[in-house]
Amino acid sequence: MTRATQPTRDGVAARPVSRVDEALRRLREEGERVTPGRRAVLETLDAAYGHLDAEAICAAVTETTPGVHRATVYRSLQALTDLGVLTHTHVPGSATIYHLTPQARQSHAHLQCTHCHRFFDLPVADLEPLRESVRSATGFEIDPCHAALLGTCVDCASSSGD
Repeated sequence: MTRATQPTRDGVAARPVSRVDEALRRLREEGERVTPGRRAVLETLDAAYGHLDAEAICAAVTETTPGVHRATVYRSLQALTDLGVLTHTHVPGSATIYHLTPQARQSHAHLQCTHCHRFFDLPVADLEPLRESVRSATGFEIDPCHAALLGTCVDCASSSGD
């Protein structure tokens, strides 16, 4: 994971800017408050391995920041998504998943196996030929980051004997 660095001062090496720091900077630039709930949600998602739904985020925030109420977590998720700091992806037959909004060069779509339910990240650029084809044929603009694409992963395909 690439992290930006802060400018150097007096020849002292800069420390990396964390994704949480970057998100908090964006909030402040928009004139938004940095609350304990918002910070806890951002830190939870930054530390997460994989994709988290709101329930998993609530559980983690409750563990790390006991004073933050679950309603605050849900309001924070909505506000941070509305502000573009978080990205959510709708998962068919399951809960919406959240993560910190990646930089444009790191944007990814989500693939989900309908058999084992694992998620896979796919660079958005890999879907560009499909997006262009649909755009040319119909004028429709696909948003590849908003919903998970369903299919069968290689492990499940090879174990099914097909």
